Amino acid sequence: MRFSSPRLSLKARLIWSYLVILGIGGLATSLVGSWIVSSTIMMQARRAVDHDFATAKTVYEQQLQTLRLSVEFAASGTVLQRYLAGQDPAPLAPYLERIRQDAGFDFLSLVDRTGHIVFRASQPHRLAGDASSLSVVQEALSGKVAAATEILPAGLLGNGDASAGMALMAAAPVTSTSTGPVGALYGGIVLNGNFRIVDRVWELLFRGDRFKDVDSGSVTIFQNDRRISTNVRTGAGERAVGTPAAREVADAVLTRGEIWRGRAFIVKDWYISEYAPIRNFSGKVIGMLSVGVLESTYTAIRNQVILSFFGIATAGFLLILGITYYMIHNITRPIGEMVTATHNIIAGRFDREVRSNSPGEIALLAESFNAMLKSLRQMRADLEEWGRTLEEKVKQRTAELVAMQARVAQSERLASLGMLAAGVAHEVNNPLGGILALTVLTIEDMPKEDPNRENLAEVIRQTERCRDIVRGLLEFSRQSKANTEPVDLNKVLQDTLALVEKQAMFFNIGVVWNLEPQLPRVIADRSQFQQVFMNILMNAVQAMKERGTITIATRHNSAGNSVEASISDTGQGIPPEAIDRIFDPFFTTKESGHGTGLGLSIAYGIVTTHRGTISVQSEVGNGSTFTIRMPVEAQVALERE
Repeated sequence: MRFSSPRLSLKARLIWSYLVILGIGGLATSLVGSWIVSSTIMMQARRAVDHDFATAKTVYEQQLQTLRLSVEFAASGTVLQRYLAGQDPAPLAPYLERIRQDAGFDFLSLVDRTGHIVFRASQPHRLAGDASSLSVVQEALSGKVAAATEILPAGLLGNGDASAGMALMAAAPVTSTSTGPVGALYGGIVLNGNFRIVDRVWELLFRGDRFKDVDSGSVTIFQNDRRISTNVRTGAGERAVGTPAAREVADAVLTRGEIWRGRAFIVKDWYISEYAPIRNFSGKVIGMLSVGVLESTYTAIRNQVILSFFGIATAGFLLILGITYYMIHNITRPIGEMVTATHNIIAGRFDREVRSNSPGEIALLAESFNAMLKSLRQMRADLEEWGRTLEEKVKQRTAELVAMQARVAQSERLASLGMLAAGVAHEVNNPLGGILALTVLTIEDMPKEDPNRENLAEVIRQTERCRDIVRGLLEFSRQSKANTEPVDLNKVLQDTLALVEKQAMFFNIGVVWNLEPQLPRVIADRSQFQQVFMNILMNAVQAMKERGTITIATRHNSAGNSVEASISDTGQGIPPEAIDRIFDPFFTTKESGHGTGLGLSIAYGIVTTHRGTISVQSEVGNGSTFTIRMPVEAQVALERE
């Protein structure tokens, strides 16, 4: 008995072959991309460490420079000279104690010209001690100011510790005009257990940033290879003072005097760090300064980026797979359709067309089959197309009707809102009048020297300002029948802008006035023209997205015996195809929900009713200019006669 093995279709074989090639290429690309991303992020981390170390070094050196300046200033006074000369010892103790506290010295001592300590500011009862072996003191006794990091014996530190300690110290000569240096003043800050510098640098660089309950950066000062000041903490939460540096770091920095950069394990975490030697005045390496960034903060970013990269690659792979399947399916589809088409012919159905874009015998057979069904298909297609066209037209008209109804409803809501605003303004006006009257009566009864009189005067000014705003809103909101009278368009423009210029949308709008003085008056309804200018100003602000310049200009056109008022903006302009429809009712170029399309239509109606004209000039990207032309008062009277 013979069994046939399963056969893969042509489509399946093509897809599998393409997937193998795509998978190998995609995997190689992903690996290379991941390596590039990882290298870039870690390089950025090393650059950040270099920058942070430079900052830490600057802070360290600035602290040393501060000590140097403080010692030099203190030694330049006459108090130390008189003390060393045996003239007036009384002011020395308070003088040096004040200098020590102001500059933050841990110790401040005065030595004679042989280097023996003659006075200690922090411990005046302890005078014994010889500081002549210190390099900075020797430099000061030679007449120069010196500052450096030094390791001092316990006797000179004076902190009760039996071991030597590292300190930032400075020394300056105490000179006599006749004999030169008669002694020296030296002082410093003990770094052992002193966390002020490292905490200041840590706050400056990392601002308290933590990653998974661990400080995101480390700042450490070493005496030889032992930490004496650090923000790094042990597992128990204590500062890791006394813990040693890594052997390779100590060999490079302390032994060879080199700067070490790399990945270092600090107490309990890996850091990307930089170590540099700290040298004393004579140039000997006595310690290290290090700054590090927690490696896990960057590895987390790296892993997230690589994961996102692989996610995008996977999505792209699936997309390509779908496109490949679609293309191969289109190539092999005519063969399957040929089989289905023959079954349809046997069943008496002639509505199945065979599609083939490939040349050859299959294409010729498909063309012959399609020719037999062409007439019937054409008739059915015509009927379906007519039905779709009719349905689309119905949908379009329905959508236009719904939009028109929505705009009308929006217009009605805006009208109701205007009536409500007018009512609120009217109600607010009464208490404002009471406040103004009571405040005026109060200030009249107050003495002129009363300190509260100026405050009440400010209340009166602000209340009058509120009253003017409310009065303007009331005048603008009155919608009675047209009350024409001679009006000054300059005044109408100024009053209209005063109503809206305090709104938030006008905060970033600049207004340029170019008004012709002594402008002839026109016959118009002031309230209606306020509405015209209000609509144009609001459209200008919205066209500029609340940032730009509005130019308002008026002039008397003597040739046409008319007055022209123009409002220009620096907005996005109006497309040429919309210029002719800009004054049509319910037409708007704004997004849905940002306009009803009635503002300019209403403005057009008001202007034409007053025998005037309104026009617009616009260029896309360069703003728009609306111009209103009105006949002057005498011309209107002549036309009426």
